Amino acid sequence: MQSQVIICDQQTLYALGCGALIQQQPQFNGYRIIRNLPMLHEIMSEDHPSYDYPKVLVLDSGMLNFANPVTIKTIQLIKNSVPIMVLFNDEDEVHLYHLIDHGFSVIVSRHISEIEWVKALTMAQQDKVYFCATIAEKVFALMNQMEKIKQIEIMQQLTIYDKYILVRICQEASSKEIANEVGHSKRTIEGHRTKLMQQFDVKNLAGLVKITFLTKLYDHYLMYPSLYDVALCNKTSDVQI
Repeated sequence: MQSQVIICDQQTLYALGCGALIQQQPQFNGYRIIRNLPMLHEIMSEDHPSYDYPKVLVLDSGMLNFANPVTIKTIQLIKNSVPIMVLFNDEDEVHLYHLIDHGFSVIVSRHISEIEWVKALTMAQQDKVYFCATIAEKVFALMNQMEKIKQIEIMQQLTIYDKYILVRICQEASSKEIANEVGHSKRTIEGHRTKLMQQFDVKNLAGLVKITFLTKLYDHYLMYPSLYDVALCNKTSDVQI
């Protein structure tokens, strides 16, 4: 049975090219281009005779902010009602991990051939699993980086207070020095150090230093030192960056 294609993409020219390609395929009955998730949610809720055909969605991965609970809720509702082919924009491995973790089973790079693009859309239409060769390689590499990705996710959830402590540990600052800087007791800092070691499942400060460099936190500090201003840590331990 024919399916109508909804292209939810921020790249207009690419979307138009996809539309022209869809018009040539007998298994699809036209297409519609939209620009954002709210419009997509509205379309999926429409009750209109011209939308009686089953739908298949082509979705720009750049629209998926997995840190935004509203976005997650919206896409899960849509995902439960329509098969989806994701266009991956070469975001980092964490974004690809989130796509797979949220159950997206057809993911392709934008830079594939027309034949492979149509094959991917057909696989989505048939509710099958498909990764293009580029994404398959990334997924294979991803499997070997799962521990690193988990550590990055933990790091992203930390407060600026804890991140500041990690940065200062890398700079060989003592608990007493850090305590004086943030206006808390040495015992409080040692408690945070212990908590961080438990969160990252490491046994000592050397392990925390390794995690700080592995997750690129220290690189981020060197690029944006003002975000780690001790004044931001002085009064609170629950501000995130």
